[in-house]
Amino acid sequence: MAHDEIVDRYSRFARTAMTGQSGRDSTSFGEGCVGAAGYDDTAALPEGALRASLGCGNPVAVADLREGEVVLDLGSGGGIDVLLSARRVGPTGRVYGLDASSDMLSLARDNAAKAGVTNTEFLHGTIEHIPLPGRAVDVVISNCVINLSDDKAATLAEAFRVLRPGGRFGVSDVVTEDAVPDEDLRRRTETRIGCTAGSLTAGEYRTLLLDAGFTGITVTPTADHGDGVHSAVVKAVKPPVAPGFEIRPMRAEDAGQVLSVYQLGLDTGHASFETTAPTWEAFSSARLGHLRYVVADTRTGQVVAWVAASRVSARPVYAGVVEHSIYVHPDYGSRGLGRALLDAFVAASEDAGIWTIQSGVFPENTAGLALHQAAGFRVLGTRERIGRHHGVWRDVLMIERRSPAI
Repeated sequence: MAHDEIVDRYSRFARTAMTGQSGRDSTSFGEGCVGAAGYDDTAALPEGALRASLGCGNPVAVADLREGEVVLDLGSGGGIDVLLSARRVGPTGRVYGLDASSDMLSLARDNAAKAGVTNTEFLHGTIEHIPLPGRAVDVVISNCVINLSDDKAATLAEAFRVLRPGGRFGVSDVVTEDAVPDEDLRRRTETRIGCTAGSLTAGEYRTLLLDAGFTGITVTPTADHGDGVHSAVVKAVKPPVAPGFEIRPMRAEDAGQVLSVYQLGLDTGHASFETTAPTWEAFSSARLGHLRYVVADTRTGQVVAWVAASRVSARPVYAGVVEHSIYVHPDYGSRGLGRALLDAFVAASEDAGIWTIQSGVFPENTAGLALHQAAGFRVLGTRERIGRHHGVWRDVLMIERRSPAI
């Protein structure tokens, strides 16, 4: 279903709801849309908000909203999740509702006025291009809307962009099992339940969230609609880091700054046997395309730390084993940035199914060794006089972290 058709469909429903009718039958919303029946805390909400509820779950119940937080609801419709969120964050918090339908926004604003809620703001726009600045909200929620997007990767990347470090993503959506034997049957079921215009599989959802930069990803089915199609709660976290910084995926445009931090580390004499940073082409080709992250200064955009991984072997038995490197600009030490970056990398590696991370550390690099040990790495042993560095034979400590979760 095209974007304009989806907007028109929901606009017609909003206009019907404004007349005091449910309108679900007239717009062919299917049985997967549980609507207001999915909530247990709708007391004091306007009847119009309940009539206009078309979700497949209750994201507010799983978002763990706290007093004073700023929340964004993607595809806010008649505003039920916005109003419930506004109640939870209290007068010191704020809730944005974003919708592409002007009619839905009118309905939502009317519902907010009837409820006497003032800590809300409804925005007109698409979930692929959120009209908010970066790092503006603490929590992103959504109810059976992301599956409607024709560019889900862009939607999840935008959710990551507008979240503050440590911010949470918690949505109800329609997902499909990773192995559905009959694709046509799956499509018929998606059409029957009415809340989807092409759902992601659980694995695809995880991959897109990981690519966007999220960690701590879970996809938990909540209702079985048959034929491998489920309603589900999808949760993830934007990696936390010290104020003024952000952990995000490494980009090609970061090349110069990444290599500069690399060279500064090599210049200390205790980071690697290498003495000169490689070209970007050599750097990139030697490392996995995913599991690459940077710490960026949010005021200047400067990259001040990075981490990346390489496979240790092409043999299938080692598919979950990687070797990593992490470098922090020497002017940005002692701020916890290295620990935050390493923790994010470990969490992302587990999300990606990696069970062992390994590396080598010079014994003289005591700060690097302490950082890794604090993050759960252990020393396996010492490779004595393994190589010459500036004419001196050096030992290397072999370290690894075995995931307790994979």
